[in-house]
Amino acid sequence: MAKQIEGIVAKHYWRAVAFLVAVILIGAGFWSLRRFNPALFLGKPDFIAVPNENQSQQSVQEKPALLNINTAITEELETLSGIGPQMAERIIQYREKHGPFASVDALTEVKGLGEKTLEKLKPFISVE
Repeated sequence: MAKQIEGIVAKHYWRAVAFLVAVILIGAGFWSLRRFNPALFLGKPDFIAVPNENQSQQSVQEKPALLNINTAITEELETLSGIGPQMAERIIQYREKHGPFASVDALTEVKGLGEKTLEKLKPFISVE
């Protein structure tokens, strides 16, 4: 009886091993297909967006103009995220009283404008 049980266990053991090996191989096959040909898994490969090389070169050449905080008027300053009418007025008053900003970081000297707001503004402003 013990030999019969060992035979059954051995038979099922090897079937389980074979099944796991097959699953791993099939999974690796699908992974490599998805990795090297992702269009197969997108549904409609005819509608895959491919960037236009001319547009990408133009976007690299055309950088958005930064707002010069030394010459900006109230309305221009208000277009910046986190700058309302009062803050724009404080920036202009500070600039009139102390002269032009030497650097973008000097904006933190304006009352009510902290480091967090400055970090949000840095990609959009300049002093030149």
